[in-house]
Amino acid sequence: MGTLAERNGYDVGLHLLDRQVVGADDRLVGKVDDVELFIEDDGALVPTALLMGLPALLPRFGRRLGAGLARAHRLVREAAADQDLPLVVDFDLVEEVSSDVRLSQPAHGLLHRMAHDRAADPRRCRVGDLLGIPVRCPNLPRRSKILDLRMVGAPDGPGEHRVVALLVGPGRPGALFGYDRRSEPGPAVVAAVIHWLHRHARIVELGAGVEIDHEAQEVRIAEGTSLAPLRG
Repeated sequence: MGTLAERNGYDVGLHLLDRQVVGADDRLVGKVDDVELFIEDDGALVPTALLMGLPALLPRFGRRLGAGLARAHRLVREAAADQDLPLVVDFDLVEEVSSDVRLSQPAHGLLHRMAHDRAADPRRCRVGDLLGIPVRCPNLPRRSKILDLRMVGAPDGPGEHRVVALLVGPGRPGALFGYDRRSEPGPAVVAAVIHWLHRHARIVELGAGVEIDHEAQEVRIAEGTSLAPLRG
């Protein structure tokens, strides 16, 4: 049947974040604490790296708490150069996304520290920077935000992975628990409750009418843009 990526795409928050990363030799590389995205000239988002370590994880706790935890971590580790930067595994090495993230090469030597110029590059962002940011759309509830990012790709071809849609609506990132997907079965009663709580959530494909303003930290969706209901 193929992997999630080959069948119908996968959701970054649900299928990548906090998953174990395993090399081709079945040795553990680490855990996905965030994912780096490259912002192309047309606004497309292409994943470029799996990020690991506290400098990748702590910012996901939110602007205030995450920033405070990151500052504390830097103070504790100030004697160690570059410890405020995450460890990186190139996304081109991702071969399969399933219960874990499988790489195409053995684990040894794959991790490297992110360079300062890469961390400061305005053309790069993180999935954690996007989850939870406000979504402005006349056809959505006022408190809507990004709940997850949907990605497709061919693991055997570098650069083929890309973000194709946003899951948006009220609530908080991760609250769907995969119940919006037929590939994530679970108790029917729990599914019914979650579907009701997220009845206003929608899937919006990236393209004309969808603008991600990285500087303002918000998404603007034009009136008339297609908003597909979540699959049940």
